[in-house]
Amino acid sequence: MHKFTIIKPYKKVIPLWLYRFIGVFMVSHFIYLSIRCFYKGEPENILWVSHIGTLIGGIGAITQSRLLISIALVSLAGHHSFWMVDTFTWFFTGSFPFGTTTYLKDAYVLDWLQSANHFFSMPFLLILGYFQGGIRRHVWAGSSLLFAILAVLSYFISPVSSNVNSVHQLWPGLDTSFLANLDQLPAALYIGALILINTMGNYLPAYIIIVLLIGTFNDDT
Repeated sequence: MHKFTIIKPYKKVIPLWLYRFIGVFMVSHFIYLSIRCFYKGEPENILWVSHIGTLIGGIGAITQSRLLISIALVSLAGHHSFWMVDTFTWFFTGSFPFGTTTYLKDAYVLDWLQSANHFFSMPFLLILGYFQGGIRRHVWAGSSLLFAILAVLSYFISPVSSNVNSVHQLWPGLDTSFLANLDQLPAALYIGALILINTMGNYLPAYIIIVLLIGTFNDDT
C-alpha cells in the first residue's frame, strides 16, 4: 500500500510517490540540460526562466512545498503555453504562428530532449497544484521577482548571441509584433519594460487563470 501525505485543507490526498517521481524527473531533466549547455559551450542558457522554473518546481515537488510549486507553475504557464502553441501548430500545419520556435526545424534528438521540459513541466505542476488544494495566494509576485533576478543576471552573463530571457533584444517572432519598439529603448529601460510586461501581461494573467482552474490556498508550506 502506498503511503499518502494529506495536504490541508484535507479535501484531497496525493500519493507520496507521485511527489517524488515528478520531483526527481524534473530535477534530472535540469541536470541533463545543464550538462548539455556546458558541453555545447553555452552555460548561460541554464538561466532561461523555463529551465530554472523546472528546477524550482522539481525541488518543490521533492520537498512538497506549495510555495515553490506555485512559483514554478505561474512562472512557466505562460511561457510554456506560448511555446507549445507555436510548436504544435508547426507539427500539424507546417508553419509557426508566432515564429518563436523556428529553431526547432534544425534540432537534433538531443536538442529536443533538452527542450522537453516545455511539454511536461507545466502539466506536472498543475497536477500537484490541484492535489494540494490550489496555489499560494499572490504568488505571481514571486514569479515576477524570479524573472527580474534572472533577467538582470542574464544581461550581465549572457552574450547578445544567446539573448537569454530576451534581455538584449526581443526574441525572433516578437520583434515584428506590437512590442517591436521596445528594442529601441536604452538597456536599463528595456529590461525594466521587459520585467513589467512579463509581470502584468504574463505572470498575473497566468496566476488568475490557474486560480480559476484549481483555486488558491494560503499557508506557510
